[in-house]
Amino acid sequence: MATLPRGLRNNNPGNLRKSSSVWMGEVPSDDPDFIAFESIDWGYRAIFVLLRGYIAKGYDTIEKIINRYAPSSENNSQAYITHVVSLTGISGDTIIDADDSQTLIKIIAAISYHENGVAPNFTQVTAGWNLLGRTQVAKTIGFSTVALLFVVSIGYLLFEYFKVKPV
Repeated sequence: MATLPRGLRNNNPGNLRKSSSVWMGEVPSDDPDFIAFESIDWGYRAIFVLLRGYIAKGYDTIEKIINRYAPSSENNSQAYITHVVSLTGISGDTIIDADDSQTLIKIIAAISYHENGVAPNFTQVTAGWNLLGRTQVAKTIGFSTVALLFVVSIGYLLFEYFKVKPV
């Protein structure tokens, strides 16, 4: 039986390296170099987060994204760009919108294919995008807002429980 590629064994289809960042869905791993995720969906989510961050910093074309993601000091970046352009049908110099899920899903699926040599499951790539949406809302409202909502809810319940009923 064939062994899965390292990125898929780690549920890390983008082969993201370990760093000081802690990713949602990250789990402990014996792999000395690469992050592991609890599911492939979380691994895809991490690539979405990373690429959306790149786009926000001006790395907003396939050429710029791949040159940042897979620098020529470690990869044949031009071959990588050519492969992603070929798989997506998107020109290397087309500006990418960070909120265009269909385009990012194509690009991330192509990155996964290039990194692992295995065609990605688009349902899993899309699930990664969907995780991004849910977790971004929680991250955006922040802990203090959640705490305030909790206190208000408890206050309301106490008010309802102890309020005087008409005779």
